[in-house]
Amino acid sequence: MVRNARSRLILALAVAALLGSGVAGAAWQVEDDKVLDAVKEVHERLGDDGTVTDRLKELNDRMTLVPHKEPTAAMVAEPTGDEALNPMQPSALAVPMEKLCPPGASSPLGQQQHQLCQELVRTELSQYRFSLRMFERAKQNYDRLKQLEDRRRGLGADDYADVQYNSNELLALIALMDNDRDRYRTYMAAYDARIAHIRNQRVALTRNALKGSGALDIPVLALAGAP
Repeated sequence: MVRNARSRLILALAVAALLGSGVAGAAWQVEDDKVLDAVKEVHERLGDDGTVTDRLKELNDRMTLVPHKEPTAAMVAEPTGDEALNPMQPSALAVPMEKLCPPGASSPLGQQQHQLCQELVRTELSQYRFSLRMFERAKQNYDRLKQLEDRRRGLGADDYADVQYNSNELLALIALMDNDRDRYRTYMAAYDARIAHIRNQRVALTRNALKGSGALDIPVLALAGAP
């Protein structure tokens, strides 16, 4: 009986050992699968024949700044001599307002025609001056663009932060130039519309005078910021 009990004990220990080794083997199999998956992911990121060093070198090569063979085209030269424009006066002959718009008849119709003439002159002069101010603004933007380009040429492949900052400055400048262009076009259109409106009013007053119906009841709005 003792021998049988000992045999059963040995058999139980053997079975336990086998079961234990099976559980451990399964655990190792699970861990091995996880490791293989991780290695596969790293391998896919590195490429078929890549290494970390190769990838870093590739990234560094991509970030290397290659200067343009030709610099940015020069801005159109500002007119000089007879082509130059006076930023304050469109004509070399400064004709005073009282000569451009002499007082007419003392009637309400004459006063309206006189006021409209003055408004037309001021509007045309304002449009002229605004155009030349925007010309100067374009020159400033071009100078700023050249500065950013020159600074970019001096950056190397390791100047990651400076490259990003330079790119942000360039994008901001482009946005500003787009805004300037939109403002210029919009204000030029507003000037043209105002000039056309004033001329239509003058024609209407003349037509009204020819009919003998007197002055029109049309208030004239002053031009904001007129010189």
